[in-house]
Amino acid sequence: MTTPPFDDNPFRSPSYAQPAPMPPESGQQPVPHWFTTKVKITLVACVVAALGLGALGALGFSWVLRSGPPSDGDCLYLSREGAGKLAYHRVGCREAAAIYQIDNTYRGAIACASDDYVRFRLASGQTLCLALNVSTGDCLRDVEDEATIAKVSCADPRATERAEVIIGSGAAGSSCTDADDVLVYRGPPARVVCLTPPGENI
Repeated sequence: MTTPPFDDNPFRSPSYAQPAPMPPESGQQPVPHWFTTKVKITLVACVVAALGLGALGALGFSWVLRSGPPSDGDCLYLSREGAGKLAYHRVGCREAAAIYQIDNTYRGAIACASDDYVRFRLASGQTLCLALNVSTGDCLRDVEDEATIAKVSCADPRATERAEVIIGSGAAGSSCTDADDVLVYRGPPARVVCLTPPGENI
């Protein structure tokens, strides 16, 4: 029989049998040694970051949808760019700058339902039929210019027309009294816009 080599290191700890781990108490599950407070904080931070990125992604998707071509119901105003070419700028329909609303969008060079629409062609070939986005009592300036027409206070000396809007498919131009201009829009909704002088008492 071979004798194990003699260990003459006086600083080596003597070997003792390691005690067996104590079993967990009844009803409790052992906690993994790696599941520390630091790990918990890291997991919570990851969840919060994921939720934040998801929200930003949803907003980004919404922005992409809104940045696409305009569609029925959208509002905009027009401006002149280089060489007098008209450009559109989409805005919220409740904003003061929203002078036009799109009643209909068509593919190709198609005529609008009436000559009172402002017809606007996109580079994509679509045709937009634009109606004045006004309510009864709104006053306007530069009505004859599609790019500079704007809503102003009725007390503004530049105000030349005051709008009256009559809703309904049965509305006719005869419904307007002392109107300078009558605009018939097929909608939806069908309506007539009467443009009359603002008057001194407006």
